This record gives sequence, structure tokens and C-alpha cells, in this order.
Amino acid sequence: MCLFPLLRKRKRKKSSAPLEGPSSVLYIQDGGPKIIIIGAGAAGLACAMKLLDNGFTHVRILEAENRIGGRILTIPFGNNVIDLGAQFCHGEEDNIVYEMLSNLDLLETSASVYNKYDCIRSNGEVLSQDVTEALKSAIASIFDDPIEAGPHESFSEYLRERFFQIIDGKENVSKRVAEEFFENFKRVESSETAFGIEEASAKGVIEYWICPGDYMLNFRNRGYISFLRVLIESSDDQFLGKMENRIKFNCTVEQIEWGQPNGKATVKCNNENITFEADHVIVTASLGVLKERADTLFVPALPLQKKRAIVALGYTGTCKIFLEFPQRFWPEDWTGFTTLWRKQDIDKLRRSKWAWLEEIFGFYCVNYQPRVLLGWIVGPYVLKIESLARDVIQMGCMKLLRRFLHSWLIPEPIAICVTNWHSNPNFRGAYSFRSMLTEELGVSAEQLADPLVVVMDNQKCHDGSDSDSTSKKSETTFIKPVVQFAGEATSCHYYSTVHGAVESGFREADLSRSRIGDIMTILKALAHSCNILVVGPFAASSANSHHGNFSRVQKAKGMAVNEK
Repeated sequence: MCLFPLLRKRKRKKSSAPLEGPSSVLYIQDGGPKIIIIGAGAAGLACAMKLLDNGFTHVRILEAENRIGGRILTIPFGNNVIDLGAQFCHGEEDNIVYEMLSNLDLLETSASVYNKYDCIRSNGEVLSQDVTEALKSAIASIFDDPIEAGPHESFSEYLRERFFQIIDGKENVSKRVAEEFFENFKRVESSETAFGIEEASAKGVIEYWICPGDYMLNFRNRGYISFLRVLIESSDDQFLGKMENRIKFNCTVEQIEWGQPNGKATVKCNNENITFEADHVIVTASLGVLKERADTLFVPALPLQKKRAIVALGYTGTCKIFLEFPQRFWPEDWTGFTTLWRKQDIDKLRRSKWAWLEEIFGFYCVNYQPRVLLGWIVGPYVLKIESLARDVIQMGCMKLLRRFLHSWLIPEPIAICVTNWHSNPNFRGAYSFRSMLTEELGVSAEQLADPLVVVMDNQKCHDGSDSDSTSKKSETTFIKPVVQFAGEATSCHYYSTVHGAVESGFREADLSRSRIGDIMTILKALAHSCNILVVGPFAASSANSHHGNFSRVQKAKGMAVNEK
């Protein structure tokens, strides 16, 4: 969410209720069913670890990259390491990442970096401390009270109205400077949307829960990869820990066939035409990948409700630019600055080839990197910037730094690193948000998380489990989740975060332990979801016997259910 969440003082709500619905526990025999997890990011690794803890042993992860982590990527740079993706542990209370690390001395605060930054105008004027604090406190006070946004109101509209209501009462802040500051803050908040907070739903922001405690915890000199190592129980001798020999790297999934009469799924990969058969598939691919490939990835096609969720939930691209200098040229107590563009300067910039520099909303120091500055970029130029040559990006950054810090002698960088999350086909962006279209179409993370299930007519599920209790409920039918979905975008309240991704992985692993098995449950499921496929002879008989309740079920064998 917000890159400067220290300004926010909202308390998160209590944890949501556990998954509801009738179920019976699977008694695992011979390692249980075959489970394929797509993606070795935080959600996929968490899911795999929980499955192993639950007694499942036939677990395999297919990963398109040549590494674990997904949108967590720690690499060597400068004096230490940098995080190209997730960088902070956001909060302490009810944060699964913090809970797993709290006793390991891996975390420390970055609060000073993102709380004490300077506000500098495009003519080099550094705003006075009292003006800067007045502007920051105005933003902070917006979040002192619960957000009360009207229906179909964008987050931008809500922020602007509240900000200028507050700032109008401050005599030491000019309207012109306030406008410049607000335009910059919009870019900061647009780190959630990539196309501006005009696209973000104010209602969606309300649904995001902030974990109380320090919201900007860094991973000292180890990077976010240190959390993954704890998660998978990594060691010096065995880096992949419990995931050793369970992950197939460089394996891009091309197709998931989930409507087979035997209730199994077939996963086809692009390398060497490798095919896997599984009892359950858990998809943790990013929402960006689903937006791009959902129409060809799933056979049969996804139900309408699932498609609507993929289309309407927002997904952002952001970019980081790391600059390493031969020596520090800034004061030791300086933490960074945010860019305030004067109207005449920004108008001129927009007419030049350097228009993309407007999207860099600031440069900030990096913990444990004494010679590195980090520039953050959002907005429609992200994809363009990722495609630029590194020397062009470096030249642009130096133009910006020397403009805003014109009284300082700034040397040329000796190294540059630019992220490419949007242009990478395995991610297509950074993280999800709730867009105005999300609200307009009335879709939710729950709908993205809903499993694709099949109704089968066997008496038992032949997947290595004991289903006697299920058979007692129904001698002829049971519901089987064939494809499940995890990842930060499927989190109702922790979307865009690693802890949201981890919790979603645990959630889907627990779902794999449960079994829904009688006809009444089928009817209840149909009342809330269209992600049901009826296979086998039961497809026709069920639709005929329960035509009123099954009006949304297509009777033809092997066809996905769509709304009528």
C-alpha cells in the first residue's frame, strides 16, 4: 500500500472469521493426493510448507523463473544487498511475517528514512521545517478518522477534498505549495495503482487493513530473502530447506485442464512438452499474469464470475531505480527528498523527451547502503522506463538530482539497477489494488480466491484419502476443488503485501484438507459461486432432478458453469 504509511494512524479491524461451511477432515494415507502448486513465491512456498506440515507429501511446485521468491528478489549491490521487490515488513500485530521473525533479530525500523524526508521544489527551494510538517500533518490527519467515502468515489477525490479542507486553515502554507505537495502525494499513493489514484476506489482503500506497530521494518543487511529462508527452513547446507527436490524451475505453465471426468487436472508446461497430472492444482500466479493469460491458461474456460474478478481487480506496475555513488555526497543525517514541481517547470518538462522524470516522486537513502539512493517511479511511464537503456535512465536521474539538489556537488554513479516487474512476462506488475471498476462490477478478492470445483458421482475420492465419513453423507456425489487460487490479490484485507500472500497460501493448504460432500452443500455452493463443473453421468441427472437450483449449471458434460 502507501509507501509512507507512517502518516496513517488507522487501526486494522479484528481478524476475519475463518473459512465457513461444512467439511470433514481428510485422513492422509500414503502421502495423500498429488498436488501441483504453480509459483514459488511467498504464497506458493507457504502453501507447500503448510501442506507438508499437514501430512501431504506428494507436493510439487512449478516455477517459471530460475529462483524462488516471486516478487521477493534480493540481490547483491553496493556495500550489501537490495530488495528489488518487496522491501518492508508492514506492521507487527496480526502480521504472520512479523510473527515468524520477531524472535530472530532480523528486523529493524526504517521509519526515519520515510518520515524525515525533505520537500524540495523544482527551483531547488527546500521547504522550511514548519511548512513541511504542516503539509505532512495535514495528510496524516486525513487518516486519523475512518474514511467515509461516498459510493463510486475515487480515492483521489476523497483525499483532495479532505486535504484542502485541512490545509486552508494553515496560514504558513501557500495554496501553490500545497498544490505541489498534493500532486506529489498523489504519486506516492499511486504506487498502489500505476495509473493514478483516480483509478483507486476509496471503498477499496477502506477494506485494506493496516497491521498496528512499526509499518516500515527492513531486513537489516540480509534482505527479504531472509524471511523466505525461515519460511522453508533453509540451512547453509540446504538452501531450499524442505523445498529441496520439490521445485521445478524454468517451468512455465501453458495450460491447466481441469474438467476431466476423473476429477483430476493436467498441467502442461512449455519446456520439453512436460505434462503433470494432479488431484489438485493451486495457482499462485500474479494477477497480472492472470489478466494476460487466463483465457488460454484454463481449459475449460473460466466461469464468468472468475473472469470478472480478474478483469476488475486492479494491478499496478512500479519501478525502483538504485544508484550507487563512489562516495556519499549528502549529510549523514539526511534521509532523502520528495519532488515538488512548480507549474511552469512541469509544463516545460512534459514537452521534453524527459517527461518520464515527473513520475519519480523522490529519492531516498537505503538502510545498510551508505552510498546508494533509491528512486521510486509510478504512473503510465513505468513500462516505458523499463524499456529505456540504463545509460539514458542514469542520465535522466542525474538531471533530476542536480536540479533539485543544485547546491550540492553530485558525482556520477558507478552502478545502476532498475527493476522490470511490469515487462517480465512472469509477473506483469508489482501488486494488486481495488480499482473503481472493482467497485462498479461488485467483484471481490473472495471471487478471485474461489476454487474451481467439480461435482463427481464416485462414492469415494481415489486420491489416497479415507473418505468414509464423506460416503456416509452421500453415497453418490461429492464436490472436489480441482483448481485453487492463492496470492496477495486473493487476500480480502492484506492485498499488496507479503503477509497477505503468506496467509493466502496457508488458507489454500487448509482448504486442501477439507472435503465437502453432500448434495445440500452443492446447492449452497451454487447460491454463492459459479465456479462449479459437473462431470460424469451426474451432470445430466443432477441438472434434471434439481433444475430449479441448478439453473446455472450447464448440463453438457465437460462445460464450465456460467451465469445465465
